[in-house]
Amino acid sequence: MSSIRQYHHHYHLSYSTTLKRHFSSVGVVIFILILILFFAFQFAAPQKTIDFTHISLLDIIFASFKTLFRLTSAYFLSLLVSIPLAIFITSTQKTERIFLPIFDIIQSIPVLAFFPIVVLVFITLNFTEGAAIFILFMDMVWSLVFSMIGGIKTVPQDILNAASIFGARGVKKLIYITLPSIFPYIITGSLLAWAQGWSILIVAEALHNYVPNGSPANDLFGLGTLLVNSFYQGKNSLFLASLATMIIIIALLNFFIWQKLLSSTERYKFD
Repeated sequence: MSSIRQYHHHYHLSYSTTLKRHFSSVGVVIFILILILFFAFQFAAPQKTIDFTHISLLDIIFASFKTLFRLTSAYFLSLLVSIPLAIFITSTQKTERIFLPIFDIIQSIPVLAFFPIVVLVFITLNFTEGAAIFILFMDMVWSLVFSMIGGIKTVPQDILNAASIFGARGVKKLIYITLPSIFPYIITGSLLAWAQGWSILIVAEALHNYVPNGSPANDLFGLGTLLVNSFYQGKNSLFLASLATMIIIIALLNFFIWQKLLSSTERYKFD
């Protein structure tokens, strides 16, 4: 009877684990499909001409999607760049001694200092979306890089020695050792990166205020543009509606994504 109970308990745990993994996999697939549809919508949707005399709730929703597209693009680009960059910087004591101060100086330079690059490259090519994403990227990437560097340096030497003994090198070490070890730091760095992105959003979208000889035609339709232009034109209702929309989006992202991810990081911390 005892063995039957043990078998039933083991079966129940195995079945529950299988179900959790199944639903987790389904959740990942659904999330990827939503991202694909989201990005497809952004590329397919035409750039909207801003007419502040006829801004509806649908326009504010449309602007929110445009803004989220730029922030999400800049974030994933930052993530792709920061992981190999952080690993490279911490690969040896020599590279850390040389490159860490260099990148520390670069991240201290205000984002507005990179506007000549924006003007010369993106505006000249009439690729204003790229200009906005580049500005957001330059403001977001360093929070991730330095957070990951701190995470890599906290990995216990015993873990690294065990990885070496079992032949975990290259991509295998990255997947099974490095990324799980620095996952909590990736999440905290991501929170900081998104906060930086929101703070520079108006600059990234309302380009004509910062580009020499710029005009409102250089602006990108989004929440940042709605905020700055509605404020300048004294349209208080539009300003408050845009601000409320931004606050709601930030709160929803924080509750449904970042808080969940922060809770999951407890499993990856070293005791």
